Amino acid sequence: MTHQELVRHWREQNGYTGRGGVVVVYQGEVCGWVDKLRNPESWQPGCIAVDEDGRTWQTIAGDDYNGALMWLPLDPI
Repeated sequence: MTHQELVRHWREQNGYTGRGGVVVVYQGEVCGWVDKLRNPESWQPGCIAVDEDGRTWQTIAGDDYNGALMWLPLDPI
């Protein structure tokens, strides 16, 4: 299952379809929803955020204690 499929299913099951924001996935499990992509330091490196249009970002650099350095877009611009 792709991240987009996992997130779409999670949104449907939890009433987040049409609410915008991003769903964050870590190691194949949904970690939560936020209204907009921000605060990479609040997430571990390697998290994937997926918006309702299927666009994705990944947290990079940093460490588990201090969180990630930034969100990097994974889709072509």
